[in-house]
Amino acid sequence: MRRTVIALLTGLLALTACSTGGTGSSTSSAPASEADVVAWMDKVCGAVDGTVKAMSDEPNIDMTDPSKLKTGLSEWLDTLVTAVDKSIADLKALENGPHPKSKELVSTAEEGMGQIRTLLGDTRSKVDSATDSTQVVTAFTEMVTKAAALEGAGAEVQKKLTETGLAQAAQKAGNCKGLAVVPTSPPTT
Repeated sequence: MRRTVIALLTGLLALTACSTGGTGSSTSSAPASEADVVAWMDKVCGAVDGTVKAMSDEPNIDMTDPSKLKTGLSEWLDTLVTAVDKSIADLKALENGPHPKSKELVSTAEEGMGQIRTLLGDTRSKVDSATDSTQVVTAFTEMVTKAAALEGAGAEVQKKLTETGLAQAAQKAGNCKGLAVVPTSPPTT
């Protein structure tokens, strides 16, 4: 079950991240060269790469010891929240890029990342306040259930990427290519 959950969350974040790569547009009024847009999109995808990597790392949690389960899961969630916070801050710094719609697109990506952050943070709070292992497992299960609803955030960013015509630039950006590889393996049970 643990691998299923991690694979689900990793795939969800990768969808958002890949879409975020497309959000690499800008508010500058001067026309940007294709190279400038591709380089900027590379930075946007790079901004979420740490979160994707953190989500990809399976936590080393002793499932047989209730106290270690709670502590391990809380620490893992804290690592993920920290990674998402960094991604959001890095995206914020990229709002003014070489495309007229960059702020709009990056804001959409930030909102999606913010939804992921809220889900992870809320789960961490529930895990931390749990008084037994059943509550820890329940909090984690709720997170998995709610994660499926976040797919819409990734789809919204992908839609913006397509609408602005930046999908082609994302395909050329190295960091965006790397993100597209993440969701290739479906969750297993």
